[in-house]
Amino acid sequence: MTNKKTKDLITAILFIVLGLTAIFALIPSGVIVPGSVQISALSPDFWPYTIAWGVVISSCFLLLETFTLKVPEGDEDASEDAEYKLATLQATLRIVILIFALFLFYFALTTVGIVAGSIVLMPAMMLYFGERQWKYIIPLSILIPIGLYQFFLHVAGIPMPLGIFETLL
Repeated sequence: MTNKKTKDLITAILFIVLGLTAIFALIPSGVIVPGSVQISALSPDFWPYTIAWGVVISSCFLLLETFTLKVPEGDEDASEDAEYKLATLQATLRIVILIFALFLFYFALTTVGIVAGSIVLMPAMMLYFGERQWKYIIPLSILIPIGLYQFFLHVAGIPMPLGIFETLL
């Protein structure tokens, strides 16, 4: 088995185990589902289950691909591998910064609320990931958080935290 196949095999098994752990242990014990939810897509556990099943299914496809596809021998070269790692370093750094920004957003929710936090986070992330057209950045950064807040408040009946702006609405 080649180095790439070994990595794919380990990755597939790891994510299948993680996904199944989420489905059968983490989500049932960590997500509280009120009995009053009538539409399953509005249930607090709907998206965690959907994402966890997506991880399991895509990992099963990776596992299947690992065993069925033939990889030409001798394709991997040490210099090519080093170039690949160097090329993906910038992308990896961007992901780490994104995760850090999302953690900051999470911890700021109780103070500034989800709407104000989103109005700040969205343009920052859009600019960071390369969007430069302000005619898209400004309206999307304002309308999407406010629209989602209105949807959850009036359609789904789920209030969202507004932080220090609670008294304004």
